[in-house]
Amino acid sequence: MNTRPTSIRYLVLIVTALVSIFMYVDRVCLASVTTDLQRDLQLSDTQLDLVKSAFFWSYALAQVFAGVLSLRFGLRRMLAIYLFLWSLFTGLAGLANGFAVLFLVRLLVGLTEAGAYPTMAMLVKNWFPVSKRGFANSMVALGGRFGGVIGQRLTPVLVTGFASVHIVGWRGSLILFGGLGVLYSLIFFWLVRDRASTHPWANTAEAELAGPPPVASNEPTDWLVLVTTPNLWYSGATQFCINIGWAFLITSLPEYLEKVHGLTGDDKGYWASLPLLVGMSGMFVGGFLTDALSKRLGVRWGRALPISVSLAACAGAYFVCSQSSNYVVVVLMLCVMTVGVDLGVPAICAFAQDIGGRQTGAVLGWGNMIGNMGAAVSPLLLGLIQRQAGWSAVFFACALSFAVAVGTGLLMNATKPLRVRS
Repeated sequence: MNTRPTSIRYLVLIVTALVSIFMYVDRVCLASVTTDLQRDLQLSDTQLDLVKSAFFWSYALAQVFAGVLSLRFGLRRMLAIYLFLWSLFTGLAGLANGFAVLFLVRLLVGLTEAGAYPTMAMLVKNWFPVSKRGFANSMVALGGRFGGVIGQRLTPVLVTGFASVHIVGWRGSLILFGGLGVLYSLIFFWLVRDRASTHPWANTAEAELAGPPPVASNEPTDWLVLVTTPNLWYSGATQFCINIGWAFLITSLPEYLEKVHGLTGDDKGYWASLPLLVGMSGMFVGGFLTDALSKRLGVRWGRALPISVSLAACAGAYFVCSQSSNYVVVVLMLCVMTVGVDLGVPAICAFAQDIGGRQTGAVLGWGNMIGNMGAAVSPLLLGLIQRQAGWSAVFFACALSFAVAVGTGLLMNATKPLRVRS
């Protein structure tokens, strides 16, 4: 009898990482067309900032609820539904005729993307043993970063291409991205199952690798425990401050390159996508780093150190940006920032899995909720700072935000599991 585990978990990981790619393409593509979009829809600067922010508000506020839905109705089913819906709404954004419609569909994209990462994290937990979760988390997150690269790099090229055949470029790009995502949601649903024990291609040995399923995975979320756990507030505050600075990449960097330095088309796409592309190396290394440090130092510092040390480098990089008027220097420092952020992401995901127990989805959703409130605040706050004090002040504000995240990251303790009330 063959007792060697099958390798379907790696197929599930690849397919799930591809969902992450679609997620980020649809999240960032709007930033690359803001100039054309603002002109065509006659949006004010404030309206444009609100459109940039809309995604993150609904994305943040629905995190815990969407994660709970996935626990209750099934990870595979709900992630396929989420992907189908956010792709549909991305396509509808290409048909928007004014601020109200565009604002609404971006809210809906955020709402339906909200359950994606909590659900993907639960899939990783169901399919991979503890010793490999850092690696698996990094691959899923790496897919998101690659999606960001595709969105930033490809969208300006598509805009030009559609315009050459007399189609409004930004509209055609959004409709194309949305249509491809709808098709992929069907492929995902066909290939994935919630755990190895229910997948027709996986054997019993593979099902045993990740351990037994949770005793009561559909139990109600204990909201009081979430709200009163300091560890979760430290994690949330860290992610909030990270996203103040990181969201600049996917909301305002293309605008900065175009309005301040006159870059357009392929040049704008290249320089805007470079930080996300370089940052992917940090995501890849980060999973192995937190796994290795956890074995050597224990999970307390194996999670906290990769987060905080890397964020200190981010703060320094943004400070250099604030002192430079050369876009090459700025983009290179933003590359340092993305590497730093991405080094810590697998540790943040693993931290939630370490302490979450049966409430892992809710814990991940809680951290993402607070963190993405930072992303929602980012375009509004940084837009106001830019209009009042200029781009250098924007970069300095991002440096301060990362400096705060260093302190809160050190307080995160993965050895303190979430308290469960009897």
